[in-house]
Amino acid sequence: MSARPLPPPDAHMDPDAAPDADTPTARDADRADLLAERTEELRELTARYLARRRALLLWLATGLVAAGWAAAWAGWRYVAAGDVVSVALGVFLLALAAGLAVPSTLAVASGARDDLEARERLRAWARSARDRDTLARWHSPGRALFWLLPSLVLCCFGSASAAMTAAGDGSALTLGLAVLLAGTGALGMAKAVGYYRLVSRELTPVPEVEEPPHELP
Repeated sequence: MSARPLPPPDAHMDPDAAPDADTPTARDADRADLLAERTEELRELTARYLARRRALLLWLATGLVAAGWAAAWAGWRYVAAGDVVSVALGVFLLALAAGLAVPSTLAVASGARDDLEARERLRAWARSARDRDTLARWHSPGRALFWLLPSLVLCCFGSASAAMTAAGDGSALTLGLAVLLAGTGALGMAKAVGYYRLVSRELTPVPEVEEPPHELP
């Protein structure tokens, strides 16, 4: 993530907060500098936050975790059989499951931490000002849809499968896979929805602050 410091809250947007901004020209220059820096930061953070490769890596990690879960389920069944050959095969499958699921789970957790950091920085820079004229420079509707639509499909399919499995006599394997798909879809949807909220806020006019009534002498 970018190492540039965030601006003080509303300091650049308040003419009285900057001691050297004593003229309208200086205040306009300060605002232009803030908007330029803000646009660049939002463009860079958005490109990283909604990168397509991050979605592909998330889905790949999810597939590996699913394969590990299936291998673990089969391994326990072989171990429960009791004979030497089945136990040996079961131990192998359990080791394979750990090799698939553990690194993939750690990778997903690391990506989630990076996403939280990027989201907080996006929110902080978005709160520093509003300027719909610069929205086109950092708005990425294609990337957002790339996250939203497949994640919506995964979440709906996983949730429906989990509900049907829980209501019927489905196996733990099916239930685990369904929950995994639903959780992965929910993560992707949260990213896309959070980004759309930032864009919606950018398009919302800044509320006018009502001046208090002047008291009569």
